Amino acid sequence: MKRSSVIRGTIILTVSALITRTLGFANRIYLSNLIGAEGMGLYQLVFPIYMICYTICCSGIFTAVSKLIAEEKAKNNYGNLKRIIRTSSTIALFLSIILMFVLIFNAELISCKLLNEPRTTLAIKIMAVSIPFTAVMSCIKGYFYGLKHPTVPAISQILEQITRITIIYLLSSLFIPKGLTYACSMAIIGMVGGEIVSFLTVLIAYKLNPINKNKKLPQGYFIILKKISAIAVPITSNRLITTLLTSIETILIPTQLQLYGFNHSEAIGTYGILTGMALPLILFPTVFTNSISLMLLPTVSAASANKNKSMINFTTSKTMKFTILIGIISTFLFLTFGRLLGVIVYKEEYVGILLSILAWLCPFIYLQTTLGSILNGLNKQLIVFRNNIIGLTIRISFIFLLIPMYGLKGYLWGLLCSFVIVSTLNIIHLIRITSINFKVSNWLIKPILVCLASISLVDLLNRYLALPFSLLVNTLINMSVFILVLIPLLILSGTITFNEINFILHRK
Repeated sequence: MKRSSVIRGTIILTVSALITRTLGFANRIYLSNLIGAEGMGLYQLVFPIYMICYTICCSGIFTAVSKLIAEEKAKNNYGNLKRIIRTSSTIALFLSIILMFVLIFNAELISCKLLNEPRTTLAIKIMAVSIPFTAVMSCIKGYFYGLKHPTVPAISQILEQITRITIIYLLSSLFIPKGLTYACSMAIIGMVGGEIVSFLTVLIAYKLNPINKNKKLPQGYFIILKKISAIAVPITSNRLITTLLTSIETILIPTQLQLYGFNHSEAIGTYGILTGMALPLILFPTVFTNSISLMLLPTVSAASANKNKSMINFTTSKTMKFTILIGIISTFLFLTFGRLLGVIVYKEEYVGILLSILAWLCPFIYLQTTLGSILNGLNKQLIVFRNNIIGLTIRISFIFLLIPMYGLKGYLWGLLCSFVIVSTLNIIHLIRITSINFKVSNWLIKPILVCLASISLVDLLNRYLALPFSLLVNTLINMSVFILVLIPLLILSGTITFNEINFILHRK
């Protein structure tokens, strides 16, 4: 398996993710202006339920499809590819239809007893309709990722965001005057419409995708089912426990904020600002790390199947290096410009305050995702599961113990503690099972010094050169100067080498 396929796939996914995230932010900004912080809080409350359903019928099967397709392609067993996708889609569709009816008939119970928010009942019923489309779509996306054809999923994600924005724009005048219940439902209708368009896109692409034929007879459907189950069942079980704990975490935050002294509306609004405004901005740079992660699983799986240790070591080393680098750069960007971004993007000073606090999480959040993908590709799912459970236990403990005393700050401390510990544990396990060396100087010290030098130069220029433009333009210019100074300093310091740049540009 060629390294260039990882680079090409990552570039395609990164570009599409940048477009998708930009469209997604346009949607969030427009939505937050329409429905406010409390409306965003209601909108975000529905997602734990959605993620539980997604985990049951999609996450493990998606991983299994991506992994098996990559392995069968590496062995030139093209006859198995169609059978893998047909079997997985049948399982996912069956599970998703059951979950859809469970949600529709129990929406009121879930909203009132579990979420403690009756205004989400209608949104849950509408959201349930999207689950079968999402389930089958995830299988087909896994198929394309396994083949190293990320263009199709990339296009589908862009079309999904465009559809969401269009639907919300068209429905806003009709739904917003009816109150937050209908405003939240409007946002969910946009999500459902986007999922359906994305599903149709990948389905058409799958039907048109030619498969190379060889003389090897395909395996029976029962054997394929056993292979999918062997991968999907433990992953789904592990992720379901993780998702349930994550859901408990998110549902508890508004409740514990009320113990701190907020009323119900203030608690939902604060929750909406954190999860619907601040965290999406912090996670924006994951367009790079998530693209790497999606391409890593099939790459590492195929390398592991072929016992290609050099490819595993190369992939792991470069991934850790660039993830840490992106995380450090993001930390300095949000520390320096976070308060301004909160005002510029959402016109909320509190968002800016949260951004400057959450900035310290960036390297650890990004590492947890990419290192988890590598460990999953190396069949170390139990290690990922155990480490994630440790992290979630820490966060839930902080929610219970510290939010009633310190408010949202207590939860933010828990986030930092959790991500630091989980990322450290993942790094330790990767060093043990691979031959990589954690290069403290090149991966940590030099990037930090370079970022400090770049920020200092920007600050110096601002002291002696007052920019006569608007806050938005001035901030964009300062951020651009930071990046333009940063890149040559990274090269001059040896943090990034010309060999690495040539490798990416020429795809050797």
